[in-house]
Amino acid sequence: MTCTPTYRGDIMGYRVKEMIPGLDYEDLKKLQFDLNKGGLHLRKLVDDQVKQLEKKHSCICANCMADIDDRSAETYTLVFGPHDFRKKATFCGLDCLQYFLGNIKMIKRG
Repeated sequence: MTCTPTYRGDIMGYRVKEMIPGLDYEDLKKLQFDLNKGGLHLRKLVDDQVKQLEKKHSCICANCMADIDDRSAETYTLVFGPHDFRKKATFCGLDCLQYFLGNIKMIKRG
């Protein structure tokens, strides 16, 4: 299966519309069956991928891009955004969190 990657910033992704023609008949029938039954298998695949990506993002400071030790007590996580589109940012220290919040305040002020 060959898909043309689409770029959103520095994140490379594939559009589902471009992936569907690359599936063989058997895989399409399995996908169709799963969707007709409520899409539980597909939902689990998507949920697992989202969790994996969230875990990956929680290992890097959102401000200085330093690696974060997940066992450290000196890390901070901020959840923000509208209810239907929450974002999560993890910081390696209080200084990075304060810098991030200061930038948010300046953006809000205009």
